[in-house]
Amino acid sequence: MKDVLAVVDDTSGAAAVTGVARAMAEILRTDVREIRLAAGSRTQDATTMVLRELERTSTILGVLAGDASPRAMSWWIVRHSSKPVVLLPSSPATPGAFDHVISRVLLPLDGSFEAAAAVTETAELFTRTGVDLVVLHVFDEATVPRFWDQAAHARQAWEQEFLARHCAYPGVRMELRGGVAGEQVVNVAAAEHVDLIALGWSQHLDEGRARTVRETTAGARVPVMLIPVARAEGLSP
Repeated sequence: MKDVLAVVDDTSGAAAVTGVARAMAEILRTDVREIRLAAGSRTQDATTMVLRELERTSTILGVLAGDASPRAMSWWIVRHSSKPVVLLPSSPATPGAFDHVISRVLLPLDGSFEAAAAVTETAELFTRTGVDLVVLHVFDEATVPRFWDQAAHARQAWEQEFLARHCAYPGVRMELRGGVAGEQVVNVAAAEHVDLIALGWSQHLDEGRARTVRETTAGARVPVMLIPVARAEGLSP
């Protein structure tokens, strides 16, 4: 039997972690398996235990509280886990925001086939289970296309081609923005009232790497699912 791993400790955030884990388990049609850490436990032993539980063949993904510091336990786990991990923000959008089902997900895509491949089965799962999926692509000064200031039909044609290449599932909506990717992800997530952001990433936090992931996890007020780009298997239970 497959399960969603909820990593909780004796803090006020434990209920939020459990709530998101249950919401994901409902989408995946599976159960929640909970492991509990002592309050404030961020030791190497605790980190090793969480990673070991994530790597069990029964585990589909993990849910845990996020942390702003790249040296925190949560970041060590997401950098080394072969499974997707959902990080919860320290400041949710509203009190009790994580107690409801996940009905709308924001999926930022940079246009690379590697990023699209990392999230393809996740996207298919969400659309298959009735979740409203919003795909976001952010242009910068170097990538902004010629149609940006042209007729609406040119933009529509570009959006259709982008979705056909990178997220060809029925019912998916497309949002285009210009600017800094991380900032726009946070802004669109708030504007669209999404319940979750799903990001494919390389699991590298070296200087100059993972800027979008850093800015999204720091600024978003909804959970962020980080999906390893090198991930071979899907989320299907």
